[in-house]
Amino acid sequence: MITKLKNSFRTKAFFILLLPLFFIYSGYNELFGFLTVDFVLVNFLVISAGIAFVSAIAYFFIRRIRQSVLFTFFLSAYLLLFGFIHDSLKSILPAGNFFTSFTFLIPFTIVAAALLLFYFKRNNANPFKDLFLYLNLLMVTLILSEIPNSIRRYRLDKSVHNLIDFRFKAASAYKTANLPDSSKPDIYFLLFDGMASTKSLMTSFGKDNSQLDSFLTTQGFYIARNATCNYNWTIHSLSTTMNMDYLPDFIAPVMNDPKAYYWGTNSILNNSLTTILKEEGYNVFQYQPISINNKDWPVEIFFEALKKQHFYFKTFPGRIYRDIFWNYTLINNRYVKEMQVSVQNNRYQRHKKMVETAYDLVKKSCDTSGKPKLVYGHFMIPHDPYIYTKEGKLKTITLENLNKKEFEPDAYFEQLQYANRMIKDLVQHIKTHNKKNTVIVVAGDHGFRDFKKSAWQNSFSNLNAFYFPDKNYTGLYDSISSVNTFRVVINTFLQGNLPLLKDSTIVVSGKNNLIISSKLQ
Repeated sequence: MITKLKNSFRTKAFFILLLPLFFIYSGYNELFGFLTVDFVLVNFLVISAGIAFVSAIAYFFIRRIRQSVLFTFFLSAYLLLFGFIHDSLKSILPAGNFFTSFTFLIPFTIVAAALLLFYFKRNNANPFKDLFLYLNLLMVTLILSEIPNSIRRYRLDKSVHNLIDFRFKAASAYKTANLPDSSKPDIYFLLFDGMASTKSLMTSFGKDNSQLDSFLTTQGFYIARNATCNYNWTIHSLSTTMNMDYLPDFIAPVMNDPKAYYWGTNSILNNSLTTILKEEGYNVFQYQPISINNKDWPVEIFFEALKKQHFYFKTFPGRIYRDIFWNYTLINNRYVKEMQVSVQNNRYQRHKKMVETAYDLVKKSCDTSGKPKLVYGHFMIPHDPYIYTKEGKLKTITLENLNKKEFEPDAYFEQLQYANRMIKDLVQHIKTHNKKNTVIVVAGDHGFRDFKKSAWQNSFSNLNAFYFPDKNYTGLYDSISSVNTFRVVINTFLQGNLPLLKDSTIVVSGKNNLIISSKLQ
């Protein structure tokens, strides 16, 4: 049996089939529990088809199967594992080193592939049985080594439910008051991405948005004029807001960590707030394009590209696209420019669809009967891209204005004025068409982020305004931060008795383990 298996490993190219399996399996383990079977299968088939294509080209030049298979394996392994190789080189060599640049790596790849092809074409007598045996054993060992990783990730998934915060401390501390449904208010959470406070807009770049405050005040809102978010990055900020607790100490708030995006978007769906409200008999509707597996969201999600790029950006073609393909925008060619115009306008249309879908779903949710409900509407404005005029008209990219940079504070403020219009319309619609016993929270997840021009603290200064139907705002205070937003709501209307937490700000950085915390004044 062993002899027969050894002979098979010396003569049959199992490794060429196991290579894409290992690549996909390893990538799946990185995001265990988030990638669907059909997504994984499609990527496996695409990669297998690519390897088959390389094999066909190799055979066309080499004309011998064994040599063609070996050439295909080495070239495909390099192309698939390039991301790991490139990242390792960049961690070892100094920043900006020539040998990590694509100026070196692209010619090197072409020359190395040509030399490898020439080598296998010339070796027409060598059966390469020992090499076949080694590669087969190597690939089997690598795949088997991923099984313990799957078991570990499965156990982790079962214990933490793939959440950035699985503790649910506020939900555990909550004791139901057994109130009748008729006394429980509907709760509307209208979140405008990147909506800064009026005070910070004036402080940051002298823009006056006091007319929004005036409108909200006349509608009976309490405005926390010195409010802040706790994190200056959407995923971390919203996870904290919904969980009513800071992230665990072992979570380093890193802005571009893919796992944090997946865990964080799950925590926006499953958290202390929704747990408490569901226990109280609330229906929960999340009209937001942030969470990856949101059953309430009918159109494209904002982070869909993260999922699509997970496998692709590990590869040589994917890294070229990610790191250097943007240079095509510098080409002064009409066809290229027209392609850019089309890409930009399509992007604007997709963004517009997200905003309009949230707007329509929130309005349609209004009714004066039925069980109490939480409606969370997330609007991807005034956050960039700055696609709207202040009247709400979609900007159009043309050849004439392509790549013309708007002054960002002006473009942001213009889009913010359209956000103001939406806030006014939604507030009036909810107050007119929903139950009188309705709480409305209008907030930003963070303020205006312009790291080059603004002080860090300005990115924490967000809009935070509350409408309580009885106008009793004794539980609120002027410098409330997002972590306490729903603690106050739960305490006020469901007799939650949840203690308020210390208001702190934590900078989300691009560097691992950088946490900067400060007590708000």
